[in-house]
Amino acid sequence: MMMTSMQFDELRNAVADVDALAAAVEDLFDDTLWDGQVDRQRLERAASLIGLTRQAAEKALHAVDAFNADALNEQIPASDPAAWDEPK
Repeated sequence: MMMTSMQFDELRNAVADVDALAAAVEDLFDDTLWDGQVDRQRLERAASLIGLTRQAAEKALHAVDAFNADALNEQIPASDPAAWDEPK
């Protein structure tokens, strides 16, 4: 089975989601002042971003696994059923 452009787009989008979420959570924490006063809203947003990053990573891994399975299945040659018979 050939990879379709839609499958390539799905893989690319899944990885882009992970990258964008990771960058956002990194920026959020970098911009947070941890001077003894915790902004609960920023902390809750960060926690949500971390959860979304995990979900996006799972989505990306699933897409990569599907891509690898399709690519491997294309590389395995169809065997000749006659070759399954024991030698005579």
